Amino acid sequence: KIIKGTVAVGFTSDSNGEVKEVKLKDGRALEADIVVVGVGGRPLTTLFKGQVEEEKGGIKTDAFFKTSVPNVYAVGDLATFPLKLYNELRRVEHVDHARKSAEQAVKAIKAGEEGKSVDEYDYLPYFYSRSFDLSWQFYGDNVGDTVLFGDSNPKSQKAKFGSYWIKDGKVVGAFLEGGTAEENQAIAKVAKLQPSVQSLEAVKHEGLSFACKI
Repeated sequence: KIIKGTVAVGFTSDSNGEVKEVKLKDGRALEADIVVVGVGGRPLTTLFKGQVEEEKGGIKTDAFFKTSVPNVYAVGDLATFPLKLYNELRRVEHVDHARKSAEQAVKAIKAGEEGKSVDEYDYLPYFYSRSFDLSWQFYGDNVGDTVLFGDSNPKSQKAKFGSYWIKDGKVVGAFLEGGTAEENQAIAKVAKLQPSVQSLEAVKHEGLSFACKI
């Protein structure tokens, strides 16, 4: 159940210190045996205040993760970098980007020492989750209209379903649960190439095959 229009403000517990209820701001209380709190996070940039240029909650870098201070680089969640695919500055909070941005910075440093050049960072946003036999992958941007497809019935032996995000007549993002390696590669490709869409209904009808044919 999703509860909107209020927030959690506290908990009640028994004599053993075990949680019994979640208190809501609107006065309601929800019975609970276990509570998982997802509060998000933010980059800790206070150490660098006034020393490097900041943007969108992170440290601003170029496409090689150089900061405004010579010979100082920022990578991972902390870096606000030019996301070439969307022509805008962004921060990306994910282990995949953390690894690849660090790799890009090392390549840039080494190339500079050798008098060579490297290509600009060209990253496709990527997120995933794996739990037992369940696994989903998401590529691109989650903005615009959504088109759902596939079998999302929880009673199915092997549910496979997904969604496309379509903005300004183009696919900009794709999600797939239960896909094979080849199918996951297909949704990554469609998010990267951003093919045009003439009809949302047609894409919904094609479903996963829309990505697989690109």
